[in-house]
Amino acid sequence: MGLLENRVALVMGGASGLGEAISHRFAAEGAAVVVADVDGNGAERVAREIQATGASAVGAPCDVTNRADVETTIEVARAMGPLRVLVLSAAIESFKAVVELGDDEWQRVLDVNLKGPFLCMRAAIPAMVANGGGSVIALGSTLGLIVAPGHPAYCASKGALVNLCKQAAIEHAPDNVRVNVLAPSATDTGLFMRVSGGAPDPDFVRARVAAGMPMKRLARAGEVCDAAVFLASELSTYLSGAVVPLDGGLAARRM
Repeated sequence: MGLLENRVALVMGGASGLGEAISHRFAAEGAAVVVADVDGNGAERVAREIQATGASAVGAPCDVTNRADVETTIEVARAMGPLRVLVLSAAIESFKAVVELGDDEWQRVLDVNLKGPFLCMRAAIPAMVANGGGSVIALGSTLGLIVAPGHPAYCASKGALVNLCKQAAIEHAPDNVRVNVLAPSATDTGLFMRVSGGAPDPDFVRARVAAGMPMKRLARAGEVCDAAVFLASELSTYLSGAVVPLDGGLAARRM
């Protein structure tokens, strides 16, 4: 028996990066996984890869900023069985200072990184309550705890996500629905790698960031998956409203 047997896990932003890694790991732990992503073809690809291992998965196209998309995806998950786990992994980033950031770019980051999780929790939590409880895992960031020059929209969105999740955790603690934020620093898979890949010298950027970490390396996707399984499983039944800084000590050093 895996740690996530007999439950459905919905992974928003599951077609790439950490969402993809978590989708595969949850399936390996026995969950039936709904891989949801604005990249519908990517979601289907990940679902097929999971199915090829003998596990249960479906892909679902979903724009987390669109209420109808989100509600349709929740119904897809409910059709597979008891929805017990929701992972909020969809996110985007921008690199402009406060005085350079345009209205549209600011709003887009807030819509994906904050409105999206709100819409997803609002739609999914009632289904979890009906199933006797569940776990919401929001992929936050060290930049939700500390700030970095040139990231005002991203830092604002991830900081607000922390309090949104704490609010949901308090409101639904009596319903046995746990809500936690998993806050990795730069990781060898996902948004950091994609964004740093656009630099003139990606390897230099990645090495410089790794050297700035207390552990002198990037976080590994497998380490994020380990923490996500812990939060999704019965190993963390009294943990809610928490922020887990999976950052090798970075936030501790700077706060």
